[in-house]
Amino acid sequence: MEVEQNQACTELLQLVIDGQATKEQHQELMKHLEECESCREEYLLSKVIKESLKSHVKANGTPKDLVNSIQNKISDTAASIK
Repeated sequence: MEVEQNQACTELLQLVIDGQATKEQHQELMKHLEECESCREEYLLSKVIKESLKSHVKANGTPKDLVNSIQNKISDTAASIK
């Protein structure tokens, strides 16, 4: 059961980080993060990584197709780890 809960949290976290979560999903995650340190750490790390990649990509003018490919690979890898 715990594995399923962790996977659901990771999926919700990715929706929020990617800006694809509904308002309700975003609120649900924020409430959960108040209570769960490991998910809070994962959220903060994912947010820092995304912002770092975004600023690096913009600074270097990386092609949009490459950006999408990298972001998809990161999401796929993160989902397979959990």
